[in-house]
Amino acid sequence: MIWYMIGLILFLGLFSGFFFLWKLPLIPLTANSERVPPLSIIIPARNEELSLPALLKSIQQQSIEPLEVIVVDDESTDNTAHIAEEFGATVLSASSANLSQKGKSAACWMGAQKAKGDWLVFLDSDTRFVHRDALRSIADVYLKKNQNGLFSIQPFHETEKAYETISVVLNIMVMAGLNRFSLLKDKLPHRGAFGPFLLTTRLQYEKSGGHQVILDSHMDDIELARLYKSKNWPVSVYGGKGSIHFRMFPEGISQLVNGWTKSLLQGAEGTHPLVHLSIGMWITGVIMISILVILSVVYYSSLLAVLLSLCAYLLYCFQFRWLMNKVGRFPLWTMVFPFFFVIAFIGLYIWAFVQVHIIKKVKWRGRDIKT
Repeated sequence: MIWYMIGLILFLGLFSGFFFLWKLPLIPLTANSERVPPLSIIIPARNEELSLPALLKSIQQQSIEPLEVIVVDDESTDNTAHIAEEFGATVLSASSANLSQKGKSAACWMGAQKAKGDWLVFLDSDTRFVHRDALRSIADVYLKKNQNGLFSIQPFHETEKAYETISVVLNIMVMAGLNRFSLLKDKLPHRGAFGPFLLTTRLQYEKSGGHQVILDSHMDDIELARLYKSKNWPVSVYGGKGSIHFRMFPEGISQLVNGWTKSLLQGAEGTHPLVHLSIGMWITGVIMISILVILSVVYYSSLLAVLLSLCAYLLYCFQFRWLMNKVGRFPLWTMVFPFFFVIAFIGLYIWAFVQVHIIKKVKWRGRDIKT
């Protein structure tokens, strides 16, 4: 009887991995000649001297030229402002703004106030366009949506060092947590948006109140989506593979831990119970099959048990590879260790809970953020 129960749990776990992230829409490559309204690109930046050059260079290479590129220097202590000026961007100093709050939302609001474009594009500093028609392709999709609502993209994650692969499960959960990409598609209530790339018309941004309403939030993607939904405006979300990529936390594992900690718990709020359940079942399946493989090999109860457990484990490995290919480019070897990456995800989630609910403070870019 117990083996039937184990088999059922493993099956449900495998099914759940398909359930919560079945299909992710991407930006199709186009180069239409339809006129794109003047757009302003606003980049909030705090100590981003390593990431900013790749983004600004990719903007310069785009087939459509933005009206302006505004970099809001959020009290950086490195060469962020100097690098932005070298690329011809307009640099604003957040320290000169008379705002009660600091951080990304305040920097975005400051940039939006100075921007002149009909469209506003908010970009994180670690993103980059991957081909010359990326921005035009995005604009074409937004034009087809009648320039209506909040348009967001989660960049495709590029990794270079081994420690960066720790983000793989977290990236998967970020996608799954919006309730939009499951097997049920539009039958679940949608939530949130993706903060690294946000596009909106100036008119709707101003009518919604924009970042001014959410100055005390470091989760502008979730809060802006709520603002737009309160106005009955659509919130569109896409995957960035082939259009916008990023390299998360290139400065080391400490940056990775702090970066995920400041957003992990709030990002999980509002995820539908069915999606939560499917994520829990998938994690349970990964852990259970990993333990079964170890036990079957160590105790070698029977050759059949070893072969069956290994076959089930390989199914989870291939599914893990299928999931990670949706969100980023990770080394091939990562697919063999789903247990390790799931445990890393659980560890970061527990640490985030301690920071947010017990310590009530998280650290990011040398700045303490009270929770």
